[in-house]
Amino acid sequence: MPQHRIAYVTTDDDYLAADPDTDLPLVVPALAALDVEAVPVVWHDAAADWSGFDALVVRSPWDYTHMPAAFLAWLDARSATTPVLNCAHTIRWNLDKRYLLDLEAEGVAIVPTVVCESVDEVSDALDAVNADEVVVKPTVSAGSKDTGRFAVDDPDALDLGEHILAMGKHVMVQPCIPGVAEAGERSIVYFDGQLSHTLAKGPLLALGGGLIGGEYREAISATECTDAEHALADTVAAVVPELLRGNGCVCATSVPLYARYDIVVGDTGPMLLEAELFEPSFFLHTSPGSEHRFAEAVARRLAALG
Repeated sequence: MPQHRIAYVTTDDDYLAADPDTDLPLVVPALAALDVEAVPVVWHDAAADWSGFDALVVRSPWDYTHMPAAFLAWLDARSATTPVLNCAHTIRWNLDKRYLLDLEAEGVAIVPTVVCESVDEVSDALDAVNADEVVVKPTVSAGSKDTGRFAVDDPDALDLGEHILAMGKHVMVQPCIPGVAEAGERSIVYFDGQLSHTLAKGPLLALGGGLIGGEYREAISATECTDAEHALADTVAAVVPELLRGNGCVCATSVPLYARYDIVVGDTGPMLLEAELFEPSFFLHTSPGSEHRFAEAVARRLAALG
């Protein structure tokens, strides 16, 4: 019998067929080598028996955006009886991208962001963008769903904002950083507060709305981060635990088990695009050995739980 048994929280096969969890095949054997059995379980599987796990590691529940209220109810129910990693407070805070404004208030350099709750606010935000292009997206989304890149005077930008509001969501308006459209972004992955690896993500959004090539296809490769990018990621990694404690986190450690910080470079230097703290791909295949670093971080948390 393994020393520990965890649920690797994911989503159903139909969803994963279109957007595979590439980390899963690497994580399971890496954990098994540390005497931890990792069982993939769909978060909304009504037949799932959650009582048999020492912890639930939330990894790829990517269809939560279609039913966020159900996901949050599931999170509350599960965290009341079993340790959840990252913890429920972390997930609730990170699920809505308005967390970027919390980070900005603590001095973190972010991509300039305006959150809008009405059509008039979206219109005003678009008028105020100091860039040739703009990105419009929901504050709760994944996989670039309902996200568009537009010329700043394109009426389709406002139309997308209206569409997002009609779904009952809030709208984010950000300038499109030229470097992102040309070269993509850097993603810096941390396990247990320590940098594991860095990867380059190619651009996804086509000008005028939609995705490059008409489908969601990420171009991922291994890379190194610059000193400035590393410094920004370290700053975010230091600020996040303080914000989580202020948000009600009472975990023994408020350092996330895992985090991926997506960074872009503008005229003023590196800026945080997103802090992914509950369902990011790690792209472990780009960094041999990173699966073991993740497994070791999980094993340490399990040992601390007793």
